[in-house]
Amino acid sequence: MEIRIEQLKERPRKLAFAEPIETFPVLCGAAESESVVFSGEIEVELVATLVDNLVEVEGTLNCTVELSCSRCLQPVVQRLELPLVLVFCRHQPAVIPQEEERELSEEEVGLIPFQGDSIDLCSPIADEVLMALPQHPLCRNECAGLCPTCGADLNRQGCGCTPPQFHGALAALKNFKVSKD
Repeated sequence: MEIRIEQLKERPRKLAFAEPIETFPVLCGAAESESVVFSGEIEVELVATLVDNLVEVEGTLNCTVELSCSRCLQPVVQRLELPLVLVFCRHQPAVIPQEEERELSEEEVGLIPFQGDSIDLCSPIADEVLMALPQHPLCRNECAGLCPTCGADLNRQGCGCTPPQFHGALAALKNFKVSKD
């Protein structure tokens, strides 16, 4: 998945890719280290435009991912549909220095540096997918989770465990109020 800069000099280009997960080594590593399973291909539709020394890439990314529910550990299949906006820069943009200001780096501005006559999209697209993965996926909003004592799935069955008793050492502060005197 790469963009040839020379093709963008005449006019913007529409690009469409459907790539297997093996094309993205970063995502393969995430799938091995965590409970993340990518099913199917990663589908990308983009429009790439050359503006001075910048290459603007806008479009959408679609993929299906299977995660574990953060409460009950059951599998959750989610379809990720992400808007993509990536800006690549061959040279660092000139920033007009003003009093007591500093020049921002390409990373701080959100530009992705590139060299040569083409841009490889694999790494930036993999980064976007990783950032879009939910941190606490839920099978449903009402998920009751697992019993902290016996581990039973409370969505399927109740358990006879007594609810955990919380330490009441700070209970005396429950009604504590601070006056503004």
